[in-house]
This record gives sequence, C-alpha cells and structure tokens, in this order.
Amino acid sequence: MKKLLVAMLLLVLLTLQAPDLRAAETPLPIIVNEYVNATISTEGFGYLCGPWNVTGYIIVKNNNTGETVSDIWIPINKPSGLTISLHYAPSYANVSSGSPPSYVQADNSGANEFWHITQLRSGDNVTLKYTYTGSGCAPILVEERYDPLKIVDGVSSTVNVKLNITNNFAFAVDVKVRKVLPADNGVEGWANIANNPAFSGTPSTNVGGISYSSDYKELYWTNDGSWPDGWFTLAAGGHGNSTFSITGTPALSEVGGETRKITLGTVYIYLKAERTFTGLTIGKVFAVGDASVEAKKEQDTTNPNQWKETLVFYDTSAKFKYDLFNTTVWATEGNTPSPAIPGSFNSTQRFNITQLSPGGSFSSVPSTFTYNGIPKIWALAKFRITNDQLNGWWNYNNFTSVWPNGDVYYRVYEEIWAVRGYLIKAKKEVVSESSASCYVLGISLENLGQWETPYLEFYDVVPNGFSPDPAGTEGNMIFTPHGMLAVDVNPSSPPDYSLITSPAGYSRGYVWKAYPVPAPQNGFAAYFKGTGSGNAKSIDFKLVDGSTVTLSVYPVDGSNVNIGGTTYAEGSSFTLGSGSSATDFTVAYVDDNLTSGGGWVVVSAKGSYENLNMDVYNPIFVKYRVCGSGVYNATNLFIVGVDPRNTLDAIAISSPNTRIGFGASTLEPLLLAIALIVSIAGVLARRKR
Repeated sequence: MKKLLVAMLLLVLLTLQAPDLRAAETPLPIIVNEYVNATISTEGFGYLCGPWNVTGYIIVKNNNTGETVSDIWIPINKPSGLTISLHYAPSYANVSSGSPPSYVQADNSGANEFWHITQLRSGDNVTLKYTYTGSGCAPILVEERYDPLKIVDGVSSTVNVKLNITNNFAFAVDVKVRKVLPADNGVEGWANIANNPAFSGTPSTNVGGISYSSDYKELYWTNDGSWPDGWFTLAAGGHGNSTFSITGTPALSEVGGETRKITLGTVYIYLKAERTFTGLTIGKVFAVGDASVEAKKEQDTTNPNQWKETLVFYDTSAKFKYDLFNTTVWATEGNTPSPAIPGSFNSTQRFNITQLSPGGSFSSVPSTFTYNGIPKIWALAKFRITNDQLNGWWNYNNFTSVWPNGDVYYRVYEEIWAVRGYLIKAKKEVVSESSASCYVLGISLENLGQWETPYLEFYDVVPNGFSPDPAGTEGNMIFTPHGMLAVDVNPSSPPDYSLITSPAGYSRGYVWKAYPVPAPQNGFAAYFKGTGSGNAKSIDFKLVDGSTVTLSVYPVDGSNVNIGGTTYAEGSSFTLGSGSSATDFTVAYVDDNLTSGGGWVVVSAKGSYENLNMDVYNPIFVKYRVCGSGVYNATNLFIVGVDPRNTLDAIAISSPNTRIGFGASTLEPLLLAIALIVSIAGVLARRKR
C-alpha cells in the first residue's frame, strides 16, 4: 500500500486589511486580490490623471486543516504586461514556475503560466505578487471643480466644490469617500485660527449619504454618510456626484508670502469589487493530500494460471473531497514495477472517474490476465482535491480593492490658488430677446483681491455661426463707468470700445483697454428680472477695510435703484461705512429696459489711481445689443494684460429665454479658457468724453 499526499490551496490576505471572509470555512481557498494605487493632484477644474498602478496578490494557504498538502499546481491565465514573482513562502516549501505535468496542462488550455508548490503544512501560506502599471487615467475618474478657482490672501472665503466620481471599470464597484482638511495651526498656508479651514453649508449627493464630522474637518461619503459605515455602488460607467463647501482664511505668510497654490485637503477613495481589474484568473488547481492506494490480486480456483487484479483507492483525509481521474493496475514477475506481464496493464484516465468524500473509497473493475507463476501487483492512482467550497479548493479570485494599508491608496491631493494682490473675474451674460434673432450682452469685470490691478484689457468675440445684421454691432455699446475706458475710439459718445478685431474662428471681436481696477472695495453688476421690491436681491458691498455690508437692492424704474431702503438716481453717489471703512459708491448704470422687462444695474466702488491722480472704479461693465441670423451661443470672453495667476477663469452664461436673469434655472454656465498675454506696456493717456 502506498500513501500519497493531497495539496491544498488557500488564499488569504497576509498583512492586507481587506480579507475575503467567505474563505473562512474553505480548507483550500484561492483568493486573488488587486489593489488600485493612485495619487492625483487637482486645482479644481476637470478630470485630472496621475500615476497609478495595480498590485495583485495570489495567496495560497493551508487553512488549518491539520493535514499537509503537496504537489500543488496553480494554473494562471495572465494578461500581458504582468510579471508574477514569489512574495512569501515558508522555508521548507520550494516554489517555482515551470511546465506542469501533461494532465495539468490538458485541463488548463487557457493558462499561460504555472506555479508549483512542493508542500504546504497546516496553517501556512504562499503568496505570489504582481504589479500592473497603468497609462492614461485611472479606472476610477475623479473630477473636482471649485468656485471660485482662486481665493485672496487674508480674506475669509467660501469655496464651493463639486466632486464627481466615474466608474470606468467594466463592472460595478462599491465605493466610500473620505475627505480630510488641513489641521488647524499647521504651516500649509492657512491662518492659525480655530476651524480654519472647515467644511460649511449642507453637503449633497446623488448616491449614498454624505455628512461632515463633528469638528467639520472631515467629510464622509458612504452608504448613509457615517464613517466607516457601508458602501454605495456605482454601476459600470456610473457617476457619483457630490457638492460641499469649505470656508477658510489663507495666510500666505506661512508659505513664503507670495501668490501660490495651497492645500485644500486630501480625498481618499476606497473601492472594492468581486472581479479583478487586470483580468487575471486562476484555472483548475491540482493538489494532493492524505490518501492511500491498495493493489489486490486473486487466483482463479479452477485455472491456477488465471489472475484478477484490482485497484482500491482510499480518501483518508478528514477534510477534502477528491476527484479520481486515473487508475492504473499491472503485474510484474519481480520486485520492480517493470516490465509488465503481457495482458496485465490496465489504465483508465478521464475527468472524473469518480468523486470521493472524506473517508470514502473506490475499487476498480477487476481485470484478468494469464501468468504461470506468482505475480506482483502494482497500483497507481492520480487524483486532485475537488473544486468544492467546503471540502476542497475554491477560487475566491476576482477582488479589486483600495483600502488604507501603508502604501496602498487611491488619493487626490487638492490645491487652490491663494492670491496675494489683485484677483480679476469676468462674466458674460447673453439674454435672448423675444422678437427676431436679437441678443443683449452684459459683460462685467471686477477685482476680488486686495490690491489694485495694473492696466488691463479684455475682449469679447461674436461666434462664427452667427451672422450679425448689421455687420457692425457696436453702435449702442456702452462702457461704464466710462472714465475707466483708457482708450476709446469715440470719446464723445457711444460706441465705447478700444479696438475691433477679426480673430480666426469668430465673426468679430471687441477689445476694451481699461485703467487699473481698485480693491478691496467692490460694488456689483447684477441682472434683475424687473422693477419693484418683488425683484429684490441681497447684495454684498465690499468696503475699503475689507469688511462687507449686505443690503437689499432692487431697481425702482429705468433710472433709479433702491439700496438698503434709500433710492438713488443713476449717476448719484453714496457712502457706506464710517471712519476707516468709509467707502464711496457710484450708481454707474440703471438699464432703461427695466421698465418693460429685465436689465442690469451697476454700482461701482470708487478708488484712486495715484499715478494719474484719478478716480477708478470696481466693477466695470459693458453692454451692447446684437441682431442677425443664426444662434448666438455663449462664447469666449478673455482677460488679458494681467498676471495669469491673478486671473479667474472667465465665465460665459447663456439665457436662451427672453428676460431671463442670471440665477434662473435656464442658465448654462460654461467654464472657458483664459488668454494669457503680457501686460500693456507704458502708461496710456486718459481719454474723456
């Protein structure tokens, strides 16, 4: 009787912290786990890609069976670009890759790599490791958008964030998200005051739940918004969208004192799925454990030269089921296994001859041969541990995960520009009229920073798909306050512009060259749907000391506006604040159209440009009307002549319905590019009407 040992494969996670708990009762589980590792930096606009890779582990463990498993063959269907290496093995086990026996190869035609483990004792494991380095974007796309994209040093600001996650895997994944803000009293560029920065407002999401920690320093996006809680699921190609706000005061003195990017925290994304990203799979494992084979012979009582031979296979394991796939029995004259007596060799091989439970046995059909003597009978059985979840090997392959474990992260580093000095923002609103193909355009430019800007210029373009009629659309163009227009082709009357251009890809272009815009004082340029208190808006007025006064504002008619309960005519001035905060404001423009529908009101804060001993204003505003054929889409608005680090992206807003103001549900904001051109050289002569 010969004794053969049965091999056992168990995959567990060693030091990895996301084990597959389904394998706990399997004596020979196989688990393939993959971990996506990515580090991405974002500045608050669009999808960004960073270095990423996948680390995979194939873990084989004898799951405390009390038995030794031997002759283990692991067939692997390995995609191109992967290199598998030995990560861990006990000292007594020889582990190598190579060519398997023909019967292993025959049952694994799809495998292209085979690993062999000589033996594995109870409770031990062998771990193989592989790495895949990705190109392009990671399979989980992360998009973040900030509003605003830049904040001002020393000024408390609220940044509204949209965080979108897209599942680019070909299968569903479970996701959790945790965002962590910089700690108080650090040196990351935030003022050392309590709760700075901190989450603010009410977060929202289209899937799962979202909430803030009790100290407003962490955000949790999970199944119900608590941490760690459960996962929310994104289908293949699915999107998870969330919004939240962060409020804080930058302190650039901590990080050198000049305009630069400062951290807005880190987003950690955890995910799991019961499939591998790389596509690596495990084939049919061959392994042997405790078993025995018995050879029997029987002499015919009537014909002494006729013999019967039988193989008996015993499953002596207390844990494993076996697949018996080969039985061979033969006879020899001597004490060596060859040569076989003619007619005595009988062999059967197929998958499977039979399957045995622990303690079971199998006897082959007796075969007859003739021999004049006393033969020696030999028996050989080939078997493998059955593919069975409770009594065999089981492949828990296909597990993709991200979980914090030292060097395993999917993380997004967030940064925002903190600006020391001026910060320019421009906005273009396009409002369609009810009659003909006519559109009214309002363009506002304001300095959100602390310092006065240099000379600057900005320009607007008419889209190429629109044919103006008349070709010159500038006849009714106004620039207000008009004294801020440094170069005016017609100083005595409208149209107010500095230059007409013909940029490639557009029908027409207009350029306005402006004097420096002051700060921090700032008024507003706002679109109102009509007159009267029913159309009132709460407007923030920024004073010269950086403080803010919020007042209710509404247009009274086409010439007057009510501000904080007092009515002011177009062209009049008023003062807000007192002492060091006293700031003068001018009602620069009240739209005539307000008596019959919507229109703009512009109130500008006054400052001084000492080089020319002149008054300057914040904001400035351009309005003109254009008619023609085609559709006038929201088109590019460019800011030039200032340091690009001190420029917010221009925003174009289209209101396709007549008299629809900014803030209505029909608005379609488009984030557009900025043209970055050097400052205007020299001092421009001031032009007056």
